[in-house]
Parts: sequence; structure tokens; C-alpha cells
Amino acid sequence: MKRKMNKKYTILIVDDKYENLQYLDKILKCDDYDIRATSNATMALKAAKLNTPNLIFLDIKMPDINGYELCRLLKEEKELKETPIIFISALDNIEDKVRAFEEGGVDYITKPFEPKEIQARVKTQVDIYKSKQIISNLLKQQDLFVKKIMHDMNTPVSIISLNTELLEKQNGPSKQIEAIKASTKTLSFIYGDLSYKVKKENREYKINQVNLLNFISSRVMFFDELANTKGIHINIEYNEEICVFINKYELKRVIDNTISNAIKYSKESSEIVIFFGIEKGKTIISVKDFGIGIEKKDLIFEEYYQQSNEKMGLGLGLNIVKEICDKYNIQIEVFSEKNVGTIFTFDIEEITKNRL
Repeated sequence: MKRKMNKKYTILIVDDKYENLQYLDKILKCDDYDIRATSNATMALKAAKLNTPNLIFLDIKMPDINGYELCRLLKEEKELKETPIIFISALDNIEDKVRAFEEGGVDYITKPFEPKEIQARVKTQVDIYKSKQIISNLLKQQDLFVKKIMHDMNTPVSIISLNTELLEKQNGPSKQIEAIKASTKTLSFIYGDLSYKVKKENREYKINQVNLLNFISSRVMFFDELANTKGIHINIEYNEEICVFINKYELKRVIDNTISNAIKYSKESSEIVIFFGIEKGKTIISVKDFGIGIEKKDLIFEEYYQQSNEKMGLGLGLNIVKEICDKYNIQIEVFSEKNVGTIFTFDIEEITKNRL
């Protein structure tokens, strides 16, 4: 006895030959799919828009609108863009098969139909559909989980920060208080990355005019406690005062993540040099550390990648840097040598142009 699917998988069949519709209907109903069939391309488009199918069988040679044209029309609809389309045709030449895939088809079956082949190919699409649904649900759960972490994290971090400042006023500065402040800023920094990832689609990013000297100086001050815990000194060098035109929050994510990364992988009692200005005819910002270097440069901008699991963070920082730089056409160069250090260089020519 066949086990029925919890939710029927809906298949729309479009073919101008009635006998083909009947034959495919008979084959697929054996597997308990919900079959809808039509010989009219215009009706097929209306039906698909009204009730989105999970899979479409589409004949190529049809009157009025051929399969390729109908496929394009279907893919133009937002709700149908991801619906898989299997082309069915008596045409067996390589040109038609290639065109079918170029138009957005996921498979191509030639007539006459073999029942077992049809069933196997549909099962493959069903399995892919189920996998996508699982992934989609996992991503939704992940999004909710991240939002909950952000909500639960913000209040205690603020309380720790406030009380640390009160303790420092009462008892004076100490190494212990400095360590707490540094750790609090690390948590605050992680919160900032999570906030950017979750809210970036719904947030408006207005362009600001930003003086680099003032801005970078403020970011270095923010990281002062964190750098001090490793005895690292951060130097700012420049040969020309520069203003850039970029959203200030996005620039903050770029600079903060680069400085944080430099501190993370720097050696104890070393230094970090931040330079901005004109160099070799280019307007740049560079961040140079004298640390352990980067093992796999081709992976550093990937989401969640971390060179070492022992380092604190989520592996989102440099992925965010790359994402924002791509948005503003900022070119990034990375030079690194093991146990010598790393230099991140940003070509900021594009954001020095006035866009206000």
C-alpha cells in the first residue's frame, strides 16, 4: 500500500495535445499528485498566477504562444519565479535542449514518454522542493533566534556598561575594570554586526559627508580598551584631510570590523597603523597589523568563516565589510604574510565624489 504525502504536490501540465495530457495525468495520478492540465497557454498562465503550482510540465510546440515564450512569461511573475519547469517535447536536438535550460527550465523530457522516467524526474523535483522548504523553515527559525539573541543581549550589555562606569568613578581605573569594559565593547560590537545583518533590508541608508580624520579618531577611541588588553597601540597617519560621501553607519561597520580583525590577530604589545590619504595616485584607507597573518585569504570574506575557533566573534565581520564595499564600489586589496602581518587597503576614490 502506498503512503500518501501529507500535502499533495501540485503539478500543472501544459500541452496542446489532449492525448498527452491524459497520458501524463494517468502516470502522475498513480503517485497521488494533484494534477491540473490545460491545452491553452493563456489559460495556463492565468491558472498558475491564481494558484501557484509546485511544478510545471510545459510543451514547446504550441499554437499562439510556444513553450519558450510561456516560460518567460511565467518567470516574470514574482510568485512563479522559483517554480521549476520541465520542458516536454518531441524535439530531440541539442539546440532545443540548450535553449530550454537557458530559458529557465530545470529538466527536458522527450516524447514518447516513459512512465518510469517521468515518475523518477518528478520525484527528484519533489525531493528538491522538500529540501528547499526545510532550508526555508530553518532560515526563518534562525532569523527568529538571532532576533531573540539581540533582544536578550542588548539590555544586560547596557547594564554592565553603565555599572562599570559607576564602579570606575567610585574606585578609580584598574586592569579588571578595563578588561570588563573591553569585553563589553566586544559584545556591543557583535550586537552591531547582528543588527546590520537582520535589519539591512528594511533600513534606509542616507549618504553623509564624513571627515575621515574625525571619524577614524572616534573609532580608534572606541577600541582603546580592547587594544590595551593586548598592549596594542593604534597609530593614525594621513597625508591629506579627506571627506567621503557614504552612510556613516555603513562606514562604521567597515572601519570597526577591520580594526577589530586587526586587534584580534595582532601579537601582544604590537601596533596597528591606520593610514588614509593619497598613495601612488590612489585615494585609500589602509589598516596594517603586525600579527599572525591570514592562512586562507580566499575565504576571509565568506559568511561565518573564522581563521581560529578560539577567537571571539561570529565570522560575520569581513563578510559585512565586503558587502558594503561592493555596494559603494570600494575595491579591497589584502596583503598578508605569516607571522609578519596583514594590510587591508581600501580604494575609496568612488566615495570621495560628492553625492549629496
